[in-house]
Amino acid sequence: MRKDSAEFALIRLLVNQTDKAIDLLSKYEYVFDIMPVIAIELDNRPGALAEVTTKFGEEGININYVYGSVSSPDQKCLFVFCPEDIELASKIFQ
Repeated sequence: MRKDSAEFALIRLLVNQTDKAIDLLSKYEYVFDIMPVIAIELDNRPGALAEVTTKFGEEGININYVYGSVSSPDQKCLFVFCPEDIELASKIFQ
């Protein structure tokens, strides 16, 4: 299967009940993969994302992909990172 093509769409879900999500996706015969990620709440201000990505860079950790969202200018942003080395990356943000 080719990911994210004219025949298939790639949808990334962030769940807090992995087992339940696996059961539901399997029940309805969806094709899926599990990727460990790091979700971080950031202040909604210029430079906040740069500070986090700098930490990854200083440790030599490549980021496969990142996406983020915010509801309003007064709320924190939620960014989801998929680093190449999840174990090392998780130690940075403990």
